[in-house]
Amino acid sequence: MRAPVLLLCLVVASACGDRGAEDPVIARLGGEPIRRSEVSAPAAFRLYRYDVQSYALLEEETDRLVDERLLEQAAQREGTAPGALLARVEADGPPVSDADVERYLTEQRVDDPGESERARVRHYLEERGRIARRLAYLAELREEAGFEWLLARPVAPRIRIDAPHAPAQGPPDAPVTVVHFASFGSRASARSAQALERLAAEFPAEFRWLHVNLPPDGDEAGELGAELGFLAQDAGRFWPLHHALFARGGRLDGAALAGAAREAGLAEDALAHADRPALERRLEDDRALARRAGALREPTLFVNGRYWNELGGYPELRKLYEEERELAVDAVPSGR
Repeated sequence: MRAPVLLLCLVVASACGDRGAEDPVIARLGGEPIRRSEVSAPAAFRLYRYDVQSYALLEEETDRLVDERLLEQAAQREGTAPGALLARVEADGPPVSDADVERYLTEQRVDDPGESERARVRHYLEERGRIARRLAYLAELREEAGFEWLLARPVAPRIRIDAPHAPAQGPPDAPVTVVHFASFGSRASARSAQALERLAAEFPAEFRWLHVNLPPDGDEAGELGAELGFLAQDAGRFWPLHHALFARGGRLDGAALAGAAREAGLAEDALAHADRPALERRLEDDRALARRAGALREPTLFVNGRYWNELGGYPELRKLYEEERELAVDAVPSGR
């Protein structure tokens, strides 16, 4: 039997090293120490976001500084000012022709353009050409100077997510577990749910899927969908309801909720007879779990604790799944 990959917290060095200098005490409560690892683990994903922002800022400023120095050096060699050299480079290209303008209008499917529209397109194409020539020139200067970017990009943490009460689909010993923080009232969550359904269909014996509700504040439809989901979970009908709700693409009203409940085998007015305060507390528990994991908005997915951005599309999700499956297979000792 394959051993499941544990959702280990491999977040920061201080969380994984020995006590002491590598895991300092950052506070005390009643004399009891609170160590950095106790705080950094739940905040790991948010800290990673800050690290990515810091990395991007450093890269941006380095690019600016390098381009500035290289342009100054090139201008000195040619006996001119940097601004004049750059203006000459930007202007050194063929003029935008009428054919170029018409081709662009055709590509963009602009019907019956007037002269003012053609003038705007011409200006846009001229500006795009200037930018392209400037970037190409600066890239050439960098290559000639042997510029190297040495700073390593931050590595996304592996988040530990404990969700024992979340509805789950798939074998408990599956090598890959995905936790989906989502809202039934969200189109984006519906898209990511469709991607997960596709993954589950491809790998039914090796994929486990957990759902955690994360409707935005004020999203009444998402909140009602979550509460209905709790009732379905208690009745052993969560996943039929899950699929029925997301099949509506995030467009939930009273009729859609009633229809999804009926399709899942629940009473259409199930919420009217439920203990709503108890359901609301369960929803707050899900939101608290999302905060601890660093999931600030829906949809957020963690594949064996690794964050996945839905902008990557299904191919990127499948690639991440396969990486985690291979890691799980490699972790099984030989002879088992």
